[in-house]
Amino acid sequence: MLAEDATFQPGGAASNYAVAVAKAGHRVKLVAHTTFLAKLLGVLERLELAGVDVSTVTIHADGMPGMVFILLLPDGESTMIKLRGVNELLTGEEIEDALPANVAHFASVAPNILENAGKIWGGDSPEIVSYDPGGAVVDVYRGQIVQMAQKYATLLTLNKNELEILMGDSNPLTASRLIKGRLQYILIRYGEYGAFLVTRNRVYRVKPCKVGDVVDTTGAGDTFNAYFNVYLVESNDIEKALVHASVAAGIKVTRFGAQSSPSREEVELLAKKYGQDLVERIY
Repeated sequence: MLAEDATFQPGGAASNYAVAVAKAGHRVKLVAHTTFLAKLLGVLERLELAGVDVSTVTIHADGMPGMVFILLLPDGESTMIKLRGVNELLTGEEIEDALPANVAHFASVAPNILENAGKIWGGDSPEIVSYDPGGAVVDVYRGQIVQMAQKYATLLTLNKNELEILMGDSNPLTASRLIKGRLQYILIRYGEYGAFLVTRNRVYRVKPCKVGDVVDTTGAGDTFNAYFNVYLVESNDIEKALVHASVAAGIKVTRFGAQSSPSREEVELLAKKYGQDLVERIY
């Protein structure tokens, strides 16, 4: 396989999410580990320029920063190879420096990190705790993910393949069996086919919002997560949150780069145009 071009850009699920939250108009802190190499390459500076507070990022003198190698195909779909680097040093206890918070989002991390963070906040939990473990983590930890999500998270985000690994079935209705304990919502993303949100007593189908040609799907899920959490914590209106999340992700895929998420103004404008029929309650 031959590549036509190569670029270096900031990325990673947590960073992508943080940038999208900042563009949606909320204050956001990134809790992570990196090295001086990332600082020298201007990664932290670019995050700060995007509105992300990086004061809770731990910088190490040695080691490799986390990296993601993305193969972007002509149709906009992507394949990723991840190097965790010093992100392996993340314990979850670092969240103490980012509290209090209305929302805490955990992206591509093992369930023990969510557990450790939950022990830090104790009974004073953020209103929304969302957990998007990612395929590699789901494949390794499986039942532990469900156990920790039910104990500490309010929202668990999966894709079709991850749901099938956990439940033996990719039918979104099977996700209702996961809703126990503190867990209130299961979001299952189906890529170009949209998403489903399963709650204790309802199931919503979210159609994909198509606003233009697909250029790059990298970071679309992170953008969806960010805008869903932003509008849910603001309004407590599930359908409104799903509409704006779908619109935001729909705009994102028309742009190159994992952190090319849209501004709140863009999302609000296109939600008025495309949002009428994006969400339906099917149960």
